[in-house]
Amino acid sequence: MTVPAAVIAQAARCWRAARDARLPVQQRLHALLAPLGFDMLAPVVDSVMTLGEGCLGRPLCRACPFGAGGDEALICGLLADPSRLDRLPRCMASRRRAEADQMFAGALASAIVMMELA
Repeated sequence: MTVPAAVIAQAARCWRAARDARLPVQQRLHALLAPLGFDMLAPVVDSVMTLGEGCLGRPLCRACPFGAGGDEALICGLLADPSRLDRLPRCMASRRRAEADQMFAGALASAIVMMELA
């Protein structure tokens, strides 16, 4: 079963809301995803979003320069085609950015595998 982009977008918004409210993120994600049959993706979404922030050097799903829904679309696009990560603008110091890119790429690869298993 393929995870619909709308579910990923919902999970990204849920993640942001939980983080901003300082609530248990994975519990909130699980509550959202379990009724849809994607409960095992809660830690995956948490990792992708957390490492995505490190890679981009800014909070995701808040004040996105691409407008409302831009970060959700970015995450969905990267999950569909992780090679797009190489085309993101470089906004951090090169060494730190390279490390963040590698971690984020790993999280995306893991997420893709987990989404295929969901």
